[in-house]
Amino acid sequence: MINKRFFKRKTINKLLLFFSIIGLVVILSINYHNPFLIQNSGPWSIGFGSATKYPTEIPVAKNKIYSLEKLREFDSKTRFLADPFFLKVKDTFYLFFEHQLTSNPKAAIGLMTSIDGIHYQYKGTVLKEDFHLSYPQVFQYKNEFYMIPESQQANAVLLYKAAHFPFGWKVCDTLIPNIKLKDPTIYLSDTLNIMVASDNKLTLHLYEADSLFGKWKLHKNHKVITGSEARAGGRFFADKKGLLLPIQNCSNGYGFGLSIYRMTFKNGDYTIKREMPFFLKKQTNIAEFNAGMHQFDIQQIGANKYYYVYDGNRLKSQNKKWNVPGALKLSYYDFKFWLKQTFQ
Repeated sequence: MINKRFFKRKTINKLLLFFSIIGLVVILSINYHNPFLIQNSGPWSIGFGSATKYPTEIPVAKNKIYSLEKLREFDSKTRFLADPFFLKVKDTFYLFFEHQLTSNPKAAIGLMTSIDGIHYQYKGTVLKEDFHLSYPQVFQYKNEFYMIPESQQANAVLLYKAAHFPFGWKVCDTLIPNIKLKDPTIYLSDTLNIMVASDNKLTLHLYEADSLFGKWKLHKNHKVITGSEARAGGRFFADKKGLLLPIQNCSNGYGFGLSIYRMTFKNGDYTIKREMPFFLKKQTNIAEFNAGMHQFDIQQIGANKYYYVYDGNRLKSQNKKWNVPGALKLSYYDFKFWLKQTFQ
């Protein structure tokens, strides 16, 4: 009887030890990928540079920065500038960005211009609404200028058209009504018209249409990514292999980093692959970007010249904050996406 009790207790202890080790490994794994303690991030600034080809890395330390402090010289109420998108029209760079003031939590869209792509001049606000605006993706379509900002507070994806570029932006269409979507990102061509945007459940969705003004509907396989990297962070870029799409990484809090994914479309379906992990990340030795980076817009502007803009934020303090529920939620969705990628 004593031996049976002894072996039973020994077996139970072994099981407890086994499950304790498994539990510890799971906790350590979660904390490694999505930390329970995240950094305390602050305001944003913008950087820009050029390359002779699509870069595999960005020399952030060598590039120019248009900082929060610099913009405050022209508008003292500036809280931050973020989400840069640009267009080069003739000899001028037009850089649009999210501009938030200390007097209003609802950001508007600001504009800077440059002749050389290095020295920018602030031109003021070009678009303001009663709701929050950000992520001002500007593009040219059939000789007209359009913008799709994030307008989730308006409960729709809105399309704006410039009456006299770069000013006079007015709503000309509602592309996707009755839905709150983050950072809608569009790609238009003769053979493919798509848009990706994220919901509030850590999922990036894919929409398709026959043209810009066509009916935008969900793709049959519309859940592109779920988890800590499931929100667009810049314009699509087309090359010979398909489309490159910047995707934000929020594993250590919003704005922590950015990866480049490749989307390849064939026969009405697509594949997606993480091609350049943490393409942009925090720059410890650069005060403006020592918390993280989360936006990237690159375009080819000449035979062997590529121009790009990006943003980054700084640490508000060295103190970290607890984010246990967020880490568990991100890990759950990351695991679901891993299962989908592994067994599809």
